[in-house]
Amino acid sequence: MKSLFTSSVRPDEANRRYILPGLDGLRAIAVLLVMVYHFWPTVLPGGMIGVDIFFVISGFLITSLLLREGALTGKIALGNFWIRRARRLLPAITLLILVLGPVSLLIGGDIQVNLGRQLAGAATFSSNWISIFAGNDYFTQTSPELFTNFWSLAVEEQFYVVWPLLIVAAGLLLRRRWRRFSVVMVLGIIASLSTATALLMSGAPISRVYYGTDTHLYGLLLGALLAFARPWSLYPPLQQSVLYRVAQPFGLVAFARVMISWLSLFALIPYAILVPESAPGAIPWGLFGASLLALGVIQGMLPDMLAGASEILRRLLNFAPLRWVGERSYGLYLWHWPLAVVMHYLLGADRSPLVNVGVLVATFAIAEMSYRWVETPIRRYGFRGSANRAVAAFQSSRTKFLPVSVALAAVVAAASTGLAVHTAPAMTTAQQSVEDGKRAAAERLKARQEAQAASASASPSAAGKDAKASASPSASKAATGSVDSSKVTIVGDSIVVAVSPELYDKMPEASIDAAEGRTIAKALPIIKSMGSNGQIRKTFVLSVTANSTILDGQLDEVLAAMPADSKLVLVTGYGPRNLTWIDYSNGKIREFAAQHSDRVIIADWNSTIRQALQTQSGLLASDGVHPEVAGQELYAQVLMEAIAKAQK
Repeated sequence: MKSLFTSSVRPDEANRRYILPGLDGLRAIAVLLVMVYHFWPTVLPGGMIGVDIFFVISGFLITSLLLREGALTGKIALGNFWIRRARRLLPAITLLILVLGPVSLLIGGDIQVNLGRQLAGAATFSSNWISIFAGNDYFTQTSPELFTNFWSLAVEEQFYVVWPLLIVAAGLLLRRRWRRFSVVMVLGIIASLSTATALLMSGAPISRVYYGTDTHLYGLLLGALLAFARPWSLYPPLQQSVLYRVAQPFGLVAFARVMISWLSLFALIPYAILVPESAPGAIPWGLFGASLLALGVIQGMLPDMLAGASEILRRLLNFAPLRWVGERSYGLYLWHWPLAVVMHYLLGADRSPLVNVGVLVATFAIAEMSYRWVETPIRRYGFRGSANRAVAAFQSSRTKFLPVSVALAAVVAAASTGLAVHTAPAMTTAQQSVEDGKRAAAERLKARQEAQAASASASPSAAGKDAKASASPSASKAATGSVDSSKVTIVGDSIVVAVSPELYDKMPEASIDAAEGRTIAKALPIIKSMGSNGQIRKTFVLSVTANSTILDGQLDEVLAAMPADSKLVLVTGYGPRNLTWIDYSNGKIREFAAQHSDRVIIADWNSTIRQALQTQSGLLASDGVHPEVAGQELYAQVLMEAIAKAQK
């Protein structure tokens, strides 16, 4: 028999049932990193690298399985490959949707927003691109969607569709020179990283780079490259003498590989702590570094490594509890995020971190049930075999009640999910408050312009009197209390957008420039332009802390752009614990205000809202960041008091 992908191990020499020990242990580490990152982000601020570890494992495993099939059977049955993938992925996804759809209907409101779009992405494995085209970059941070974690499944499934076709094409076109296809993988890795870097430099949203298949392909290709380097990794020789013939299990190279594998393993957790997602270059280069670490671990576990240290590595990662978690890693990854989102909308964005302990326990319990009663039977018997067993269960008088109940529950769940999609609000309460703020602010500005136009069309003497009255500080203060709003400039983010009608009511002559998703990095060019054009008034208010990690020197740049006789009011931010940058930025604000106490005043929204929430509800939207009507009044009052202090 002529093999499609011949290697140095002949089919008659191969261990056809070989399973690489330790791979499930590495999967366990990957999924635990992701779960801790989502539940307790301050503990592992870079725990998202677990997804990239998954990508490397998937690229290696899928490519190795394809190479094994081609080498041992002389062909690759693409149809069977995709059926196996469907058996692996679809049952757990279906169960998840049938459970979470009705739950979202019961909770109602914000959790239902964009549910139809999310389900379409889940059904077509296109969640990542649907999220990109929908512009999921800002509000999904604070108003999370149920199935956000499906983006990585979409990337993998798109890879699973295209990659086998390319592998088969390489085998047919290149024949015995098929390993030259590895050059294409190297070029693909370079292209993926280059595209990601170019998009970021051109100002593309970080979500475009993170979710994109083209910009997040490097981990999968690194794993595939390793499979090409050792094509017989999943069908090693049965005889050790043959292994000595086809590999170099000892020597300097083997020693270096052992060292790399252990160093890579021990580096994973420190790397997840020291390289947070907010670090400059973390996406894509930090993630690429994590992919290299995963590659380093896997290469040290391959069957050509006979050193004692490699055997210890395999046994360590094959430790029974780790293996147990790794075998259920798919279910754990699927369930942990939606369950956390349910708690977000049930208990609030700033719920106790201890709640996530309960979510963690529930995730393990549900993942075990899914693995035992849904995933494993379908993987073992297939869709048709499982259906036949279900029919046989219906025919059993002893167990008839159970399958009928399950079938009825599935129908009700599907109908409830459809109803949840149909009744979903168009936007979250946070988005609605911002849109309402835009509309009301535009109405107030229009009314102000019409009043000014009417005043200008009056008699010259009356117009002159009106102009003087509106320009005089005493007239402005008479309208707004102790604040001269004609001397106030405000630059802010979506919170200011939402509160702007209230601000205009209290300070009708204030100049307000606000936009969703504005960070201090985005605000700085605007502030500098305003400063050079003389558009910054005596009191300048900056409120961008909800989105910004304020870095050293940025507040100095703000102060330098302002007139020398002006005062700066910095607004502290408030948000749930997972928005880790807010407390850090608040610390920078307080430190800067202490250093420039003669010119900088703090509007302490953080302390005010934190205290108010202890006795009053309904102040914030479900995202725990954007204020509702009562919260908007409180926010405006905090700014007014700080501005009045600045104008003394």
